[in-house]
Amino acid sequence: MYKTSLKKYSSYAYLFGVFLLAVSLPWSKFLMSNAQIILLASWLLGGDLPSKLIRFLKNKTALVLSSVFILHVIGLSYTTDFTYGLEDVQKKIPLLLLPLIFSTSAPLSKKMLENVLSFFVLSVITASLVCFYVLLGYTHKQILQPQQASVFISHIRFGLLISLSIFILAYFFFTKKILILKIIIPALMVWLILFLLMMESATGLVCTAVISVLLILYFIFTSKKIVVKLALIAILILPAAYFGNSYLSASKDVSKSLSETKQLPLLTKNGNSYSHDTISKETENGNYVWLNVCEKELADEWNKKSRIGYGEKDLQRNEIKYTLIRFLASKGLAKDSEGVNTLSEKEIQSIEKGIPNVNYIGLFNPKARVEKIIWEFNIFLKGGNPSGHSVIQRFEFWKASIGIIKKNILFGVGTGDADIAFADQYNKMNSPLTKEWRLRSHNQFLAIGVAFGIIGIMWFLISLFYPLIKERNYKDYLYVTFFIIAFLSMLTEDTLESQAGATFFAFFNSLFLFCREKTVVNPES
Repeated sequence: MYKTSLKKYSSYAYLFGVFLLAVSLPWSKFLMSNAQIILLASWLLGGDLPSKLIRFLKNKTALVLSSVFILHVIGLSYTTDFTYGLEDVQKKIPLLLLPLIFSTSAPLSKKMLENVLSFFVLSVITASLVCFYVLLGYTHKQILQPQQASVFISHIRFGLLISLSIFILAYFFFTKKILILKIIIPALMVWLILFLLMMESATGLVCTAVISVLLILYFIFTSKKIVVKLALIAILILPAAYFGNSYLSASKDVSKSLSETKQLPLLTKNGNSYSHDTISKETENGNYVWLNVCEKELADEWNKKSRIGYGEKDLQRNEIKYTLIRFLASKGLAKDSEGVNTLSEKEIQSIEKGIPNVNYIGLFNPKARVEKIIWEFNIFLKGGNPSGHSVIQRFEFWKASIGIIKKNILFGVGTGDADIAFADQYNKMNSPLTKEWRLRSHNQFLAIGVAFGIIGIMWFLISLFYPLIKERNYKDYLYVTFFIIAFLSMLTEDTLESQAGATFFAFFNSLFLFCREKTVVNPES
């Protein structure tokens, strides 16, 4: 009787842990940890541990998934910074714990799985609304960049959760016959896409766009109705044409330059001398940045209008005079007292926040993100410093990673020595990155290669693709969608190098592989 009651309560605790973990993903690392503690406790209290361990050891897919954690443990044997290595292994515990628990527990019914997914999506939507409230400026937190509105977890991880939520909603749209859901679900999907745009979440938007294109192509090739095929082709072409045109427009705004320099004025209206750097080709909205510059007037007039001195740094830690000069150039104004006097209070506040271009102001401004990326590349190609520029500095991260891998080709530097190896490699490269921007790989495959060499990369690739091949989940909409999102994120991010990222990956991988009855979930059905 006692054992029966204990098993019953452990079953309830297990379900509670699954739901809590799903809900906590967009909110709190603390709740994620506690949810996993509850899952482990329920697993232990459920008893029959020898039988569970035998099932786990016989489940090749579960073993392969959890082997990534074992790889990190092995890497401790030849690391010098053992303390950091232990911290890194601790972050990776979900990679072992969740496959172990989920693969040896009773699968969830279809209804229960859908309930878990519903709670997850509702949690993500709620978190997005809270972050939107923060983005609007109704809290004490100062938002300098839209990504900072993600106040609970990294905006990159949050973007992945939002992208997955969009496609889970699509699954419910196609599988549920309730009329009200046919209205509510598209509205929620539109909201999440708009929020990704407002937050300028490049990773989330790319994942959403890639999967959307793949799904449309799939339906084009599988549909037997010509009308449906034509409609889907139109759906594919029209947004592509719109965004292509937006890209070309943004590119033109950023990179256009004057074909010749007209006679340059020598003096401002106040009789002070201009300086003209005719060698620099840096432009803002097609206007040369370093022509018509009178720093004396800029300093005097700016100091009258701003609480941040001309010689100080803006709120993004850049020299405010540089931000001011770029901003005035973006408006086609001379960099003198007259130019500063034309600035509105909102524009002055924007400059103080580190916004260097008038086109970047605004809550919903996806074109600005495209312009920033193009501007980064223009500066990079002209020999500018990539420090602080989120896209182009990744080339330096990847270059350093490859350099480390070449010197530690087979086994890498070990679990705990990545920071040491990167610091040494950046010095050897004479990298232009400033110290604060000398970061790690920002590519999960390179991160694995740095720590564990070519052998580690091969091991990791097997752990990724083996479940897909072994379980034959090619037509499993939910699993494939998750897999593509995770894989794409690993190309530009160290997805597993944070607790939130490792938990996201381990939870949904294990949930879709082990926590449901063996049926393929397809939105067409």
